[in-house]
Amino acid sequence: MFVIGKDYTREDIHSTCGGNKQAFLPTHHGKVVAACLKPERNPEAPEVVLCSTGAASRAAGRTLARQTNDIPVFIHQGSDHWRYVGQFAVATSLASPTECAPHILGSGFTIGQISRVIKLRKTKTA
Repeated sequence: MFVIGKDYTREDIHSTCGGNKQAFLPTHHGKVVAACLKPERNPEAPEVVLCSTGAASRAAGRTLARQTNDIPVFIHQGSDHWRYVGQFAVATSLASPTECAPHILGSGFTIGQISRVIKLRKTKTA
């Protein structure tokens, strides 16, 4: 599986987890299989995931919000380098603008561009 603190390519992540290599929440067989988060769009990552109002992001956010299983989370380090930071599961899903607003600071998003904020909790480190 993945090793905490080690960098992986999107191909590595795809080979192990499946899903779309470009999606920040790749899905496979109707489930989100990983989170690949860029700090500039998710400044509170890995504990907070921002889902935009784009159709794919909205759908993946809804899917993840319903899941009970944990997923591997990766933080972007540079050109095709994604650092594995552990296994996380959904703790809370927020959808109202009032609840989401405090989490968009530093993300480059406006509140009108966010459909959902998903708070994650670490489930295990290896």
